[in-house]
Amino acid sequence: GDIVFVHSAMSKMNVTFPPKKMLELLKESVGEEGTLLFPCWHYTGRAEDYLRKHDSVFDVTNSKTTLGFLNQLAKNEPGAFRSWHPTVSVCAIGKRAEELTNQHHTDVFPCGEKSPWFLMLQYPSKIIGLGEKVVSLSFVHCVEDVMKEQFPLATLSEEVLNGKVITPDGNTLQIPTRFPQKGIKQRDVVSFFSKNIPKFIGHQFRYHGVNYFRCDALKLYQKMEQLAQNGKTIYHF
Repeated sequence: GDIVFVHSAMSKMNVTFPPKKMLELLKESVGEEGTLLFPCWHYTGRAEDYLRKHDSVFDVTNSKTTLGFLNQLAKNEPGAFRSWHPTVSVCAIGKRAEELTNQHHTDVFPCGEKSPWFLMLQYPSKIIGLGEKVVSLSFVHCVEDVMKEQFPLATLSEEVLNGKVITPDGNTLQIPTRFPQKGIKQRDVVSFFSKNIPKFIGHQFRYHGVNYFRCDALKLYQKMEQLAQNGKTIYHF
């Protein structure tokens, strides 16, 4: 019945079964009342560089994700929904898949109040990493995008750029979004977690030589918001 946001690197997990089996196990773990979310953006490099290219197009149905085969399988799953955000689309399968993705493109803050990262907080929700460290945890940007000017530093551009998006029904939209500043890479999520996040909220660990993490989404959001109000963030610029 939970909502589970999944980050994964199947190639690092040393499993003998294919990604399709992993997706089946994840679906079984949340059941018919649950929902799975996967990051599903479709380009590499910086969002700003992608948006400034005149020929950049995000086809919601046909653009493949660059974030791994498991995520691509989830995108292709019957009944899956993929958000229309031009730079950080999310795909979802399960009971609340459409509800959690259908507003994403209406928010110029990529991880803001209408994003799947924030909307899932109204339900029991977890974030997990399979073969991944917390450095890949996209949820950390939700706090800064929701807090906006109350966050200790500006992580997004003031400038808004349009991304060309082809919707599932064939319409072409110009969807506005802000994008990360160049200095945003100067961050240390792993150290931030070890110093500030209790293990019952978020925990990175290794099992048989493979990296994993799990987080309680709401408790992590609340803790990171509290820390930000006291000037503590993942950034060091």
